[in-house]
Amino acid sequence: MKNHFEYLVRRASRVVKHWWLMAIAGLLCVLAGIAVFVFPLKSYAVISVLFGILILFVGASQLIIASSSSNYLAAKGYILAGGVLDLLIGIFLCIYPNVTLILLPIMLGIWMMYQSFMMIAFGGDLDTFRISGSASVTIGGIVLLLLSILVLANPFSAGITTVIVISGLGLILLGILLCWLALKLKNIHLAFEKEYPM
Repeated sequence: MKNHFEYLVRRASRVVKHWWLMAIAGLLCVLAGIAVFVFPLKSYAVISVLFGILILFVGASQLIIASSSSNYLAAKGYILAGGVLDLLIGIFLCIYPNVTLILLPIMLGIWMMYQSFMMIAFGGDLDTFRISGSASVTIGGIVLLLLSILVLANPFSAGITTVIVISGLGLILLGILLCWLALKLKNIHLAFEKEYPM
């Protein structure tokens, strides 16, 4: 059992090669969230295509990270599933922007909800290996989950303003969490060497 655990620790301590893609995705999410607040009247008109492009990039970066990493800590299965979901939603939003103006709150709520599950899973992984910041990631995932539930609870009667505010907050929060995780993935080998000296 000990040898198996040490094997897992060694595998998980490898640096993720494309951690910077997650950082870029996080920065783009923050910028998109700020743009939603800066241009509130134009936001809903362009939000479908904006989210489509953003979600496509986030999905592509997740797939690259998952496929290029043998890192067990990175919740590889969650990242692969999330990347595929992001690509499908992103393509749909870009191809059918007019149709999705009606469906956007539902699609955004589902996307934010899955991202929140991924953040909570990441927080659990970090906590399992006693890496600092796990509580922050888990709490951020829970807050993102609550925002997604607010969007999904009454997507059609919530109103445009509510959808814009919640989506802007959700994007900013998700962006911060992605940047935080990118830094953790970049330096994860240092945390493992400190916590589990071999």
